[in-house]
Amino acid sequence: MKNNSLSKSFTRYAAIQAIYNLNYSKNLPEIQMYLIDNNAFLIDVDIKVNFKKTKINKFFFLKILEVVQKKQDKIDQLISYNLNNGWNINRLPLVQLAILRVAISEMINFPKTSVGIIISEYLMLTESFFTEKECAFTNAILENIYKNLKSKESSEPRTTNT
Repeated sequence: MKNNSLSKSFTRYAAIQAIYNLNYSKNLPEIQMYLIDNNAFLIDVDIKVNFKKTKINKFFFLKILEVVQKKQDKIDQLISYNLNNGWNINRLPLVQLAILRVAISEMINFPKTSVGIIISEYLMLTESFFTEKECAFTNAILENIYKNLKSKESSEPRTTNT
């Protein structure tokens, strides 16, 4: 894996960590500063990628978190809309909810990034926390939301910059 893609994978993991931490501390700037500036922040997960010598892509990290923060209601509505009957967003494990929020934020903010890359990256990270069942659930939610975002995008009128 190239260093740039390792950096993005590491950054995605850090963004999930930041959003998860918001459940316990509402101080996003403090969380951001810790994850960006703290050289002691290392990830040791049992997945195919070794993150130990990777740095956070600060622009990518801050942009993802900015969209989660500004559009959390929209993101949560997309998640809720795609849950089966009898389920609500409050029943989701907090880590899985953080993964979904960050993945959707990236879909919204970086629409030119391949959905295959986005979904496979977040599924890889989901696998480090959950079983196959939860990974399949995450995959289904993300695929449905991507289709929903794409259909809305194609139905919006195009504007030209002049």
